[in-house]
Amino acid sequence: MEAWDVIVLGDGPAALHAAAEAAKEGANTLLMSATGLGQPGMAPLAGLSASIQESNNRSHREDTIRCGEFLSDQDMVSSTTAKAVKIIDLLERRGVNFRRDAQGLPMVRKSLGHSQPRNVGAGSTTARELQQISEEQCMRHGVIRRGDQLPLTLVHNHQTVTGMIALDMVNGRVIGLQCKALIIADEGFDGAYTSGISGLGMDMAFRAGVSLRDMEFVMKHPLVVKGTNLFLPLDLLGDGARVHEGSGAPIEVNAMSPIDACAAIEAAVQPVLDAREMGAGAAWWGSIFRLVQQRTGIDMNRQTIALEPAVGHTIGGLPVDLNGRCVVGTWARWFTGLYAAGDAACTGLHGAAALPGNRMLDGLCSGLAAGSHAGQWVKGRTFGSTDALTSSLEQSTADLSAMLGDGEATHVVRCGTVMASVRAALASGSDRTHDSLTTLLTKLESAAVAAESIHLDQTSLIANTNLLEIFRTQASVRMLIAATQSGMARKESRGVFQRSDFETSNEDLLHHNTVDHLGSIGTLALKKGEGGHWVLPPQ
Repeated sequence: MEAWDVIVLGDGPAALHAAAEAAKEGANTLLMSATGLGQPGMAPLAGLSASIQESNNRSHREDTIRCGEFLSDQDMVSSTTAKAVKIIDLLERRGVNFRRDAQGLPMVRKSLGHSQPRNVGAGSTTARELQQISEEQCMRHGVIRRGDQLPLTLVHNHQTVTGMIALDMVNGRVIGLQCKALIIADEGFDGAYTSGISGLGMDMAFRAGVSLRDMEFVMKHPLVVKGTNLFLPLDLLGDGARVHEGSGAPIEVNAMSPIDACAAIEAAVQPVLDAREMGAGAAWWGSIFRLVQQRTGIDMNRQTIALEPAVGHTIGGLPVDLNGRCVVGTWARWFTGLYAAGDAACTGLHGAAALPGNRMLDGLCSGLAAGSHAGQWVKGRTFGSTDALTSSLEQSTADLSAMLGDGEATHVVRCGTVMASVRAALASGSDRTHDSLTTLLTKLESAAVAAESIHLDQTSLIANTNLLEIFRTQASVRMLIAATQSGMARKESRGVFQRSDFETSNEDLLHHNTVDHLGSIGTLALKKGEGGHWVLPPQ
């Protein structure tokens, strides 16, 4: 049985930075991914936000709180926005080639919802460069990386992490891993609304008893190629791309908030993105243009492309504090040894809606914080008992054997069938009233039952992508059920969460909702700034 100081789940910038920081502190660190190495799963669709050309972070901080409709944890907002310029400097020194202006500084552009220009990036190579420099840091500090490792069970002793069970799809073995700290930094559950791909780490912690926070808040991305899962960066608008009707009538989204921009595009008759007059700026987006042409046959240099908003960011996740520790019930108590970062975490930065550029900033800051704290915290700590780990290993092995041997079913259920029923249920419950949410919950619970009996075609555990798809489908349905339950408890409209039967916000509900795997709803108090004072009082 292997033993590691810190295990990190994920393979994006948040996970890589967390692993590198933990190893930098001297921790023996393993980074695991359910997919092949080098598949981060999250692309920066709006660069990174940083108040580079401002005297301080005050405007960035206040824009973030206002966009989140005052549901942000204001100590987290202050801390993260204050670190933004240092993060950009760190990335530059490690090799990211940000676009630069005439003064030689990283070029900033004004994005949706920002009062000042503060979004930086490297064009269509931003995601690739962030991934590359993050991987280099892991290699530098001796992080061991493994791909195709499927997380199965979080093992704990009275909410103290002792290890985890995973399926090694390279060798086809179920393995037990001891650890002192576990950092969950894989994907969120935005794929549950589209592709059916959800992060398995968050679901694993959820099944272990960790409540999820703010699951009802789901952001749509306005620039999605119609009929596909191609998400176009918002930074295209800063380089001269325009949104208009197919008839040519302009849709002025540049001055709107992200929520209003999505609403305007959804209300349009035939919204299209026109990138034909971007001039020299088009050179920075060559790989995006090529990808669109390969997938759709449309040359964005010469043709407009139809748009439709789609879910691109789920704000809810594992509740964490400033150090990335997963809190349980109250801010004073944490699930000992469990951390979260990136899309799997709900840090409290975004509140009820996220500003463009803050998503990647949040991922990097939360990854660095979790890795640094975990790396220091494990020093001097001993490993827990292996009894629970051995028992969980036997149970997981038996469960997988039962799945592989279940070939007698007369009615075969497929992942595609389950996800099709889920998407149909989501489409029918879009108005968000008590009755529609109740109906949606019933349909999702039926889908959850069906998901437990999905037929497994592959009989070998080696490279069993069918098994990965099944687990992701089951996780997606569980996350959607949690989001619906949390939404039923929020009897108001706030940010991206709008209810037809409660059309205004309610100041009595200015707190975080939490939901556990049994459907029990709890609350978590909103945190003020340092010293217990509001950074920006609720208005």
